Amino acid sequence: MNRFDDKGMMIYPNPIKKSGICRNKTILVVRECYCQNGHSLISNQAVFNGFKGIQVMVRRGNETGLVALSPVYGYKSRVTLNVLLEKEQIWEVCCPQCGEPLAVFSRCSCGGDLFTLFLNREADFANCILLCNRIDCFNAEIKFHNEILHYSGMETVI
Repeated sequence: MNRFDDKGMMIYPNPIKKSGICRNKTILVVRECYCQNGHSLISNQAVFNGFKGIQVMVRRGNETGLVALSPVYGYKSRVTLNVLLEKEQIWEVCCPQCGEPLAVFSRCSCGGDLFTLFLNREADFANCILLCNRIDCFNAEIKFHNEILHYSGMETVI
C-alpha cells in the first residue's frame, strides 16, 4: 500500500467504511468552519473518506502539534502530527494560522472546556460546533440557528 499520493500527501486508511456510519443513507459533513478571526480550519492535509479534515493546533506547556479531526459528524477520528495525545490530557486548542486559542463557549461536564469552531466567518455563537479539549472526551454539539442539533444520520440537516 502506498503511503503518499501523487501530490505527496500522506494516505490514511479509511476506517469509516468499517463503521456503522456508512450504513446511513445520509451523513452530516462539516465543509466550512472558522476560528474567531475568520481563518478557515478546513484542510486537505488530512482527508477522511474523501472529505477534507478540520485542522487545529494544540498546545500544552512547551509542546505543540497539529491535529486533523474528521469532518463527519458522529465519527470521532483524528490524526496527530508532531504530538502525542494521551487519554485525559487537556490541551489548549488554537487556530493553526493565527495561533490564537479558539474561543471557549463553556465548561464541559468532564472539567475541560468546550472550544468553538464557527460555521461562518462572522464568529456567531448561534452557528457553531462545540468540542471538548480533554483527550477522549467525546462531548460535542452543533448549534445551528441557536438550537442544538440532534442528528440521527438518517435525514439531511444542513
